[in-house]
Amino acid sequence: MAAKVEHERKFVLAEDQQVPDLSDVADVGPPAEFDLVATYYDSPDFRLTRARQVIRRRTGGNDDGWHLKRPGAGRDQRSELHAPVEHRRPPQQFRELVAGTLDGAPLVPVAELRTHRSEQQLIGPDGTVLAVVCTDQVDARAGTHSQRWREAEVELVHGDARLLDRVTRALGAAGVQRSDSASKAGQALAPAIAEAAVADRSARAAVLAYVGVQVGVLQAQEAAVLLDGPDAVHRSRVATRRLRSTLRTFGGVFEAGRVWHVRDELRWHAVQLGAARDTEVLRERLTVALSELPPGVGDAVAGRVTSSVADAHAIAHARLVESMATARYVELQLELEQLLVAPRLDWVAAEEASRVLPPMLGSAVARVRKLARRAASRPGDLTRWHEVRKAAKAVRYGAEALVGVLGETAEDWRALWEQVTEGFGAVQDCVVATHVLEELASYTVVEGLPRAPFDALLARQDASLREALARGRDALGTALGRQPGPETFGA
Repeated sequence: MAAKVEHERKFVLAEDQQVPDLSDVADVGPPAEFDLVATYYDSPDFRLTRARQVIRRRTGGNDDGWHLKRPGAGRDQRSELHAPVEHRRPPQQFRELVAGTLDGAPLVPVAELRTHRSEQQLIGPDGTVLAVVCTDQVDARAGTHSQRWREAEVELVHGDARLLDRVTRALGAAGVQRSDSASKAGQALAPAIAEAAVADRSARAAVLAYVGVQVGVLQAQEAAVLLDGPDAVHRSRVATRRLRSTLRTFGGVFEAGRVWHVRDELRWHAVQLGAARDTEVLRERLTVALSELPPGVGDAVAGRVTSSVADAHAIAHARLVESMATARYVELQLELEQLLVAPRLDWVAAEEASRVLPPMLGSAVARVRKLARRAASRPGDLTRWHEVRKAAKAVRYGAEALVGVLGETAEDWRALWEQVTEGFGAVQDCVVATHVLEELASYTVVEGLPRAPFDALLARQDASLREALARGRDALGTALGRQPGPETFGA
């Protein structure tokens, strides 16, 4: 990536106004014409634009590529970082550099500008290019807002601030005044920013706000996931689950069938994340279990257990990294961007969130109730309780999405259902650990290692499973018996 300091001034041009002849300032080179297409990226609430920061991908002209611009030392200065145009998503380094401004928000395309540019160089006596003068006809689209305007830019190349002052005086004498706009993106997004300042209590706003938080987590954790950073895989896996759950629970906000594909692709990514995360959980669980055995009992097998789990994690993480280098993964991320900026919505999306979303969550509760009855009819079938757990997660995440709509009421629901999922989650962890320990025991004993430590570990897992199952069932009974719940909200 290439970095530089940009030193320029912008000027307002009326529809039929032209940049005057500047030959009294410097020699003027021949004109060149360009058609530029730029896509600007920001958070859905425009945090970068408010901070006078710009991320764009532009084609056409002499500097195709990705650009990150941030305020410089003076009014006319901005630092600029450039990356190749081939990337379809903003470079990870760009996101890291504006992470403080984004504060976890997703980075999505918010505006497209098409510019017809006429460009001339100002040249010094020795042939040095002092500055470039551009006359731009801009057609901008940001959400539902479209604008058209003309402007001029003067950017220093090898000239100095005194040259900019002379150009400014020459333009002012011809009636061309400096622009108050900090950037084209700022001007294009001004109507959308004003619109965003108005409180939106619609179902659309509530669901997309929650979806945006999860997409932001996936983007912010992406680099750490690739490096196997602490808790990165876990946080990304949970965000993926929350996304899938939200698109199912509140799918009625979207046009029929419009989110099925992204849900399927999120499931694919969740499988890759899950394989790596499960080995992390297993490693933590077995490490604790080994430490709780009587002194000397687990020493003979501890190395084999920990090395086997470490190898499994390395393989799972390598497969995750490989999956994130595929076109399929890139398409998923692009689809998530479009879900935030151009969703295909049903009419109900415009209705009051507090009225239409709780009944949708109530349907998810009804599904848990049905699965709970099925599981209770065969309480020893752990597969059925696992299905209850997955359905309960949908309720938990749905309640979490409604906290901004219903406040303490939704927070109360969320806390109840968190107890359910935590209890049944511990059951699933015990099931996985038991399976791994049985497999390890089957071949390590053949190699001459003792069986007793494995039996001790398995006994502990069995005891933990029984306790967790009882805890999960108690929490489930409490959550389903609590009134009013989302299934009766507004009845």
